[in-house]
Amino acid sequence: MAKAWAIFGSVSSLTIAAVLVGAILLDPSDWPAQIRDFTERQGVADTGAINLVSSIYLGYRAYDTLGETIVLLLGVLGTLGLVHVGEQFTGGAVRKSLRTDFLNVASGKLGPIVLVFGFYVMFFGHVSPGGGFQGGVVFASGLVFLAMGSRDAVYSPLVRSSFLHRLEGLAFLLLLLAAIIGVFTNVGLFGNLARQLGLPPAYFIVLLNILIGLKVGSSLGLLCLILLEKAR
Repeated sequence: MAKAWAIFGSVSSLTIAAVLVGAILLDPSDWPAQIRDFTERQGVADTGAINLVSSIYLGYRAYDTLGETIVLLLGVLGTLGLVHVGEQFTGGAVRKSLRTDFLNVASGKLGPIVLVFGFYVMFFGHVSPGGGFQGGVVFASGLVFLAMGSRDAVYSPLVRSSFLHRLEGLAFLLLLLAAIIGVFTNVGLFGNLARQLGLPPAYFIVLLNILIGLKVGSSLGLLCLILLEKAR
């Protein structure tokens, strides 16, 4: 019965997706170009971000970006709750590890390199492909490499759950402050404070990219590390 419902759900989802995508593709009307053209003309001047993707998701639609980080936070909390419940029902059984010495050494050496690259993607997301979300995922990958390269479960402080919990909470708090402080300085919610202080507007984009990257990286890294612990 469960398999039948799974097949029914998959077929239904594919059918609905095909109908919706087909309606869009077969629509004879022209694609809307006003917003696209406005962003192309004004994006760099308004936000200072040469990468127009960053100017959109951290400038023109930062509200949505805040919502996405909240969804990620709730998703991680829900997954952690399910993992905890699963441990109660299964008795926390531990399986034999399949790690090798080569994997341990290679992961430990790659970890710092991947972390540095993650910060690079965060810092320069306004002038090149990348940004907070992408840099955060790379940062989380670096944390996983560090954990996999740790011998005898002696982890670096960077991959301890207590540190990642605090980092996630701090990054999210600072992101909220960056969003609402503009209300008290007359530039509006998610208003560009750098412009008001006489600084290049891209500075605000860089700040948001860093905060989002730390938030995403710490939450995804924490989730991956907990799943790795269960597999030990």
